[in-house]
Amino acid sequence: MDSRSTQHAGVRLNPVGDLLRGWRNRRALSQADLAFEAEISIKHLSYVETGKAVASRDILLQLASALGLSLRDRNALLESGGFARQYGERDLSAPEVADAKRAIDLLLKRHEPFPAIVTDRRWNVLQANRAATRLMTMLLGAERMTRPLNHMRMFLSPDELRPYVENWPKVASALLVRARHEAMAAPLDLALQSTWRELTKLPDLAAPQLNESEAPGPLCEVRLRKDDVSIGLIGAVLTLGTPQDVTLQELRVEMFMPADEASEATLTAFAAQDP
Repeated sequence: MDSRSTQHAGVRLNPVGDLLRGWRNRRALSQADLAFEAEISIKHLSYVETGKAVASRDILLQLASALGLSLRDRNALLESGGFARQYGERDLSAPEVADAKRAIDLLLKRHEPFPAIVTDRRWNVLQANRAATRLMTMLLGAERMTRPLNHMRMFLSPDELRPYVENWPKVASALLVRARHEAMAAPLDLALQSTWRELTKLPDLAAPQLNESEAPGPLCEVRLRKDDVSIGLIGAVLTLGTPQDVTLQELRVEMFMPADEASEATLTAFAAQDP
C-alpha cells in the first residue's frame, strides 16, 4: 500500500451525504428544517448525511423536492446514491418532446414582429424568430449570423452587440447578476460554471457580488442604436411549466417587447419589409 492509499485508507466516501449537506447549506436550512420539509426524521437525515444510513430512492427524491433541486441535480443525487437517473435529457428534435417543441415554435411565431429567442442553460441561442434574426443581422451582419450565438456573450463581448447598446453599463450589470445567480444555483454543472468563468474574463466587466437568495430583476430595458435606427426593448424570461425532461426544464424563452411606440413602429416596419 503506497502513502496515498495509507493516507486515505480510513476515509469513507459519502457522496450522497456531501451533496445533501452542500445543498442544505446553500439553502440556509438546518437538518430540522430539511427533515420537516421532506417529511422524514431528523435522525434519519443526520445518518444519511454522515453515511451511517443508506437512503432509499424515494427518500432521495423527497429530499431533492424539499431542496427545490433542478432535474439535473436530482439525477446527480440519485446517481450518487447508486440509483438510475429519473429524468431524461433529450434533444429538441426527439419525438418525445415534439409537443413542447410545437408550443415553443408557436410562441416564437406569435410574438412577431417582436424579437424572441430560445436559449439553453449555458445561454446558447438554440432558436430565434424572424424578428430576432432580422434585428441581429442588422446589428451584427449576415456573416456573424452563420456562427453560433450566445445570448450573454452577445451583449457583454466588446466585438458583438456592446457597441450598439446605449445603456450598456446598466444592461451588463443586470445580465451579470442573472448569470451569476444561475451559476451559483447550479454549482455541480461544470459546463455552466465553465461558461460563467468565460464571461467574467471579458474586458471591462466586474463580477457582481450577491448571495443565492438575491434574485435578479424580472425585466431589463435595452436601448439599441445603429446609425439612425434606435430601438428600445424590454426583455422578459419565460420557462416551461412543469417539464419532466432536463433539457426542457433548462430552456429559456427570451421575449423582447418594444419599450415605446417609436420602437414598436420601427420593428413593425422591419417586418413589413421582410420578403
